[in-house]
Amino acid sequence: MATVTDIQSIMATDAWLVAGVAIWMAVWWSTEAIPVPATAFLPLVLFPMIEVAPIRAVAQSYSHPTIYLFLGAFILALSVEKWGLHRRIALWVLSRTGTDARALILGFMVAGALLSMWMTNTSTTMMLLPIAVSVSALVIEKAVTASETQKRQFQVALLLALAYSTTIGGMSTLIGTPPNAFLA
Repeated sequence: MATVTDIQSIMATDAWLVAGVAIWMAVWWSTEAIPVPATAFLPLVLFPMIEVAPIRAVAQSYSHPTIYLFLGAFILALSVEKWGLHRRIALWVLSRTGTDARALILGFMVAGALLSMWMTNTSTTMMLLPIAVSVSALVIEKAVTASETQKRQFQVALLLALAYSTTIGGMSTLIGTPPNAFLA
């Protein structure tokens, strides 16, 4: 059976303190005991208090250039959503592709990939998903000659195409998906 000295020898005291703060934050994030942004600032307050790191070092983590890069991308995504650019793009896709299923899927793929190059792929998918679902429902409603299997296959193909295209588009630029910026 492990004793306290055995456990303490595994990690340094500072590491245990940081792990404790991380667990505390995880509990507050999952329960939302306080607002999520307030929980995110716990290390800024606690690390200098428990003498794990000076406030200057902790504050530098909050002002990393990658954070500002994503802040700009989120602002861009909000403006796209506010002004309905995603709807305009979807209507443009529909006007170019018509009702052909393959062309419609390709159009959504191109639109999703292009948008996710400049916004995070997750937010792009979330913006285009309701449009894709409504277009899918409309196409299925109008497709009287198609079998139920074909209708279902079209829905699945459109949603998978949207998911894959936004992922691929997101991987093509630094701001398309967070790991790109952190690993660059």
